[in-house]
Amino acid sequence: MYNLKITKEQAEVIIKALDLFSRIGIAQFEEILKHPTWQKRIWSGEVDLDHIREAEHSIDMAKFLITGERHGGPGITVADEPNRVAYDILQVIQHRLAWDEKPEGGIQVNFRDPIKWSDQPLAKIEKENNDEE
Repeated sequence: MYNLKITKEQAEVIIKALDLFSRIGIAQFEEILKHPTWQKRIWSGEVDLDHIREAEHSIDMAKFLITGERHGGPGITVADEPNRVAYDILQVIQHRLAWDEKPEGGIQVNFRDPIKWSDQPLAKIEKENNDEE
């Protein structure tokens, strides 16, 4: 077992990285354009809209060439093990952050206990009482 001490901001980056990793693994290649770096460039107008559309078309074509499907792909339930492990870890971190930010709870999915999809045990995460955020 390993222990890792991270800040809230680092936890949020880990969530985004694990989400992207698990989505790429289930052929949701369009998620690449949702990366914060590209979103910033797209919304700032730095990237031409025609180029974005061309990129989206190329991503759709890559998905078809790799999976044989035009839309969608396998879900997390049938994804390869590394994708399910990544998804499990991101759920655990999201769950912890949700309760830390709103101790009274809520109805959002992140307040529900994480569902284990991989063969690995669910990760454990604890918040230190003396952390300096």
